[in-house]
Amino acid sequence: MATVIIRPSGTMTSVTGFDVNASTFMSRIGDNDTSTVATQNNITCSAVGIPFEDKSAYDSATINSITLSVTGAAGGRGSGPEITCVIKNGNTTLQTSELTFSSASTQSASAYSTSLTPAIVNNLTLNITPDNTGVAIKEVYITVDYTTGGGEGGEGGGQGGGGAAAGYSHKVLGIAVANIAKVNTVAKLNIAKINTVD
Repeated sequence: MATVIIRPSGTMTSVTGFDVNASTFMSRIGDNDTSTVATQNNITCSAVGIPFEDKSAYDSATINSITLSVTGAAGGRGSGPEITCVIKNGNTTLQTSELTFSSASTQSASAYSTSLTPAIVNNLTLNITPDNTGVAIKEVYITVDYTTGGGEGGEGGGQGGGGAAAGYSHKVLGIAVANIAKVNTVAKLNIAKINTVD
């Protein structure tokens, strides 16, 4: 498994109740710099349709999970501000979480892992709605956990294969040795038997 961080990038739908406009809001929460801040300045406050960058690292991979993280702090009115974060894929809500900042910190939602694909990850948007306490948002990012390399087997069977994977000398479930190209993610040293074949 591998991970990659995706950050806000592009044009968001709208922002109200913060001290900056939409383009500055996107710049401040997506620049990987905790010294730049978007601060809530109104009780009625929301940031809607925050898009994320696409990364080619997971384009052909299996997506295991995504985890939202927000770095923030109290913005002035009181302590312990709470924000409600809604991750969406188009019009479909994937996850709703509430993050509380009792001090300046990075808070993370639980990992979301239901039926994710690279296309879904590339279409994620985020809505943030703070409570009326007042929050300062410094950074927003999503950690994508993915696995590469699966699902490539199966081509060699009808084509005669290019030789057996090292360390195999018996048929496996009726497949000739010459047609076994690889066994994904299992080191040959760890294979004593395959379905009772020594």
